[in-house]
Amino acid sequence: MKQLVIARIAAAASLVSLAAGLVPMAAHGQTTVNANWVQVSNTGPAARGGAGMVYDSARQRSILFGGSDGSGSYFSDTWQYDGASWTQLQVAGPSARFLALMAYNSARGVTVLYGGYNNGVINNTWEWNGSSWTQRLTAHTPPARLWSAMTYDSTRHVIVLFGGELDTLLNDTWQYDGNDWTQVITAHAPAARRGHAIAYDPARGVTVLFGGQSSVNLNDTWEFNGVDWTQVAPASSPSERIWPAMAYDPNLGGTVMFGGAFGSNYNPLNDTWLYAEGGWQQIAPQVNLSARFYSASAYESNRGDFVLFGGSVIAGGGSNFGDTWSLQGVTTSALDWTQATTSTAPTARVWSQMDYDSARGVSVLFGGSSDSGPGNLHDTWEWDGARWTQMAPATSPPPVAGGMMAYDSTRGVSVLFGGSGSTGSSSSTWEWDGTNWTQKSPATSPPARLWAAMTYDSARSRMVLFGGDGPNGLLGDTWTYDGSTWTQMKSASSPTQRDGPAMAFDPARGRAVLFGGHDSNGRLGDTWEWDGANWTQIPVTVAPHTRFWESLAFDTQRGKTILFGGDHVQPNDLGESNDTWEWDGAQWTHDFPAAAPPIRSGQSMAYDATRGRMVIFGGWNAATSPATIYGDTWELGNGIQTPPGTPSATLNVFGLGTNFGSVNVGSAADGVAAFMLSSSGTGPLAVNSIALSGPSDFVLSTDCPMHGDPLPAGSYCMAIVSFTPTAAGTRTAGIAFSYNAPGGNQTFQLQGTGVVHPTTLTVSPATAMFNGGAIISASLQVDGKPFAGQPVTLSLLNGPGSTTQTDSSGIAVWFGVSFAGIHAGTYPTGIQARFAGSPAYAPSSTTAALVITQPVTTTYTGEFYVADITAGHVTIQVDQRTPASDPQFIDYAQTPVWVRVTLVGAAASSDFWVQVTDASNWSTTGFGVATAPLPALADGGYTVVAALVDGPSSTSPGSAVSSDDTRTGLVSSPTKGGYLSAGGAIATDPSTNTGDRHGYFSLQMKPGKPPVGNLVYSYRVRMDVGGGNLRDVDVWVTSTSITTLNGNSATGQFVVEYVDALTGQRYTTFEFSGGTFKLTFVNATGNSPAKFGLVLKHPDGTVFHSTGSAPSPVVVGRLVSTL
Repeated sequence: MKQLVIARIAAAASLVSLAAGLVPMAAHGQTTVNANWVQVSNTGPAARGGAGMVYDSARQRSILFGGSDGSGSYFSDTWQYDGASWTQLQVAGPSARFLALMAYNSARGVTVLYGGYNNGVINNTWEWNGSSWTQRLTAHTPPARLWSAMTYDSTRHVIVLFGGELDTLLNDTWQYDGNDWTQVITAHAPAARRGHAIAYDPARGVTVLFGGQSSVNLNDTWEFNGVDWTQVAPASSPSERIWPAMAYDPNLGGTVMFGGAFGSNYNPLNDTWLYAEGGWQQIAPQVNLSARFYSASAYESNRGDFVLFGGSVIAGGGSNFGDTWSLQGVTTSALDWTQATTSTAPTARVWSQMDYDSARGVSVLFGGSSDSGPGNLHDTWEWDGARWTQMAPATSPPPVAGGMMAYDSTRGVSVLFGGSGSTGSSSSTWEWDGTNWTQKSPATSPPARLWAAMTYDSARSRMVLFGGDGPNGLLGDTWTYDGSTWTQMKSASSPTQRDGPAMAFDPARGRAVLFGGHDSNGRLGDTWEWDGANWTQIPVTVAPHTRFWESLAFDTQRGKTILFGGDHVQPNDLGESNDTWEWDGAQWTHDFPAAAPPIRSGQSMAYDATRGRMVIFGGWNAATSPATIYGDTWELGNGIQTPPGTPSATLNVFGLGTNFGSVNVGSAADGVAAFMLSSSGTGPLAVNSIALSGPSDFVLSTDCPMHGDPLPAGSYCMAIVSFTPTAAGTRTAGIAFSYNAPGGNQTFQLQGTGVVHPTTLTVSPATAMFNGGAIISASLQVDGKPFAGQPVTLSLLNGPGSTTQTDSSGIAVWFGVSFAGIHAGTYPTGIQARFAGSPAYAPSSTTAALVITQPVTTTYTGEFYVADITAGHVTIQVDQRTPASDPQFIDYAQTPVWVRVTLVGAAASSDFWVQVTDASNWSTTGFGVATAPLPALADGGYTVVAALVDGPSSTSPGSAVSSDDTRTGLVSSPTKGGYLSAGGAIATDPSTNTGDRHGYFSLQMKPGKPPVGNLVYSYRVRMDVGGGNLRDVDVWVTSTSITTLNGNSATGQFVVEYVDALTGQRYTTFEFSGGTFKLTFVNATGNSPAKFGLVLKHPDGTVFHSTGSAPSPVVVGRLVSTL
């Protein structure tokens, strides 16, 4: 049991860092109107019903006319009442009638009478000026009717009449200005009806209508503003009725309604209600008058009394009243707590069990814990409203605490279940009959538990039990007990497993109400109702703070479920509380009594229906050291006279204090300024106002009562200020407290500094060809994290900026950025990115290099063959003219361009660098050449790769000019008798250039000694292998017969294959233009052969090209082959 308590206390230290608004107050404290009906005169007009009555404020007299004795006789007498006695006025006037409508026109000082009934419906208009009656003949008049209603609109100075019945029910609206009747056509109107009541509310400028009868009795409320009717939906309303009495009471600030009739038999009523500010509240008089309808009523402003005369009990005639009553001493006092002092009382305890025995009119208390441990008490006590009496049963349950007890009004016994004792949790069922305890032995019982919730469902005559804490953990099961058997119930939905909830039964609605508790995640604040078969969670916008170990009981007098205290949590505060709430079936309302018990939880509470008092006993405050365990008795009810006492207040500031420090603009501070206002005196504290001044950066929320509601002595409330800066810099505000105690005007200055979030923007450099494009990206971060959804602008040298949003990774991407019009060259800040920032985020910008290169043609013109007696050379031509490029040619003297030459052989590779020199002349520009001697090469074939770079030893592509890969074959073989050398360059990509697409090769045969093996020639070309797919293809030319090359007449035969340089795939089904060729043969003596030719074959031996033999040492031609 103690583990939960210890965990709760340990959590208190962390609560000061919570930053959240308090639950707003739904309304002022719910009040019950206290008043007494006093019979002020039993003499006067004869008993009657259906008379008309108004108060003549100019003459300070109430005027009464007509009515019926219920036996078919109708009156035509005029009476006046001065607050003490009735006087009949001997004047001629309207004909005898009843159900006439009367209203007093205070602007004209006359009483207006309309209609009535006397063996027929009457629809004439009369006026009383204080001395005589005068019939008014108007141009228009409402159609004749009965059971209508009429009042005076003092704002618009007109009489308002609505509805009634003649041959059919009516819902028309008429007004009378002293000269004529006019029908008011409205967009909306109450349903047609009869027997309703209306009164004018001058404070809000509306005519209030309630009830009446259409096909059924009604209880709807409407308001008329002089133009249109509007239906009101109050949280609660009086029951359906016809013919009530109603008048506006300015002292109460609302409309008072009494009595009427309900049902098909027109049963009379005697309840009294007040309608104010859009809601109905029942008046709870200590003395009441007999039920009746057809009463006459008026409000006497000089005495501040609602006066009622006569009325009927039977609609068809018979019993009538001739008494006069005044509703006096009307006050709207809220519920109040008062401490009961007795000479004998139970010892202090927590988690005791208590219920109310309605048959004997006593509250019964059993057991509990005197030291916050397992139950160690098993005494039985009874409270009769004046004293505690300890009972002496022959048998008692063992000591338990945290058990559940409720009174079974059907069987007249208190039922006790479960709890915790010295041997652990209990699953026993006991019953108290007022004399002795009896243990029951049901066949099935709920598992053992403590801190569950239990109440008696009087509609179904059974106990309802839910949840609790069992030996194996929290429970969420529902059980019912009918006095002999426990039955587990199944519900489609149910509250979560929990302990410490509270539950009470609402007999008016037939629902068990459950609130709060504690589960594995902490305190709960949900509201559920059980209808006997299923649980339903009730959604609410306002509710008590989450809590457990609170008390809940139903107040039958007020028709509300009352909640008190408990161990709660709210922003910047947790622990025991002493707040009072009430539940009407739809919403929670916070009450603010003038006094309250000290803060506590684990108390026991029951409602004494006989005396209309809520009774609590004991409980504890675990926040003190050691814990405070109470042994006091308190009662809650209406009409309690709270001693005035002396108000005093303590105002403490905690949380972040009054300085929030530096906070990023647009972000909430990590904490709040918390002000705890404690009512530390002996009397209630009146909080006049709590006002926050300053910018909207500071927001105030409070649960402190204002508007006349008191903060009871021993209670406290919270005012919480949060800070979210809207701009950078120092932000200040003030919070002012005003209350009715010494030092009751205090002001605190609040301060915080708004700072913007730092942002970081990076953008990637870009390299592109002249007139080309690229993809550019920028990365935006805030506080080191990606900043998504923000606009970032990219600007280049050649045009306006382009803005795009960052993605979830904080990346902004611009696809297909065009560099058209930017000359080739390197621009260190050619790319600019910018984030403009916002009030909460700092701007940032950055740049990156933009490199525009020129596509050029590079041509290898150096040696193809390196003999044994001479060294070859490498020559690379760089031509900006082909393909067409930037017309602003590079000056090689000003912009160094180097060629990196890589010789790749079978055994090794080597690099050397050669600078390009300007080879332009007056007719050619943009032409350069790089020449260097070849190093000594071992025998073998080599690939020569020429790449343009920015400088010696550089391996990075050139930034000024750029070319496609250039690969060239080179052979060094000084020791062989025959040599094959080949060379060439591939033109630029045919997809972007219209220049020569062909490679070329040269073959030179020079005898020395017979060659060994086959001669192989290869070169590489970029070509379209189909569908626009450009690939690097190696052309392999392999000799099949070379021995005949030693004679004076020879023909070289070669097989040609085409192999993908990357994948090794052999291409056999495409057309290929091979280019030009040159074949030279020189014999050993330097003479030319007599005849010489060339044959090129497919790999399968078929010939696809032959030059034929010719008397020339050189064969030249153009090779076009189709494979």
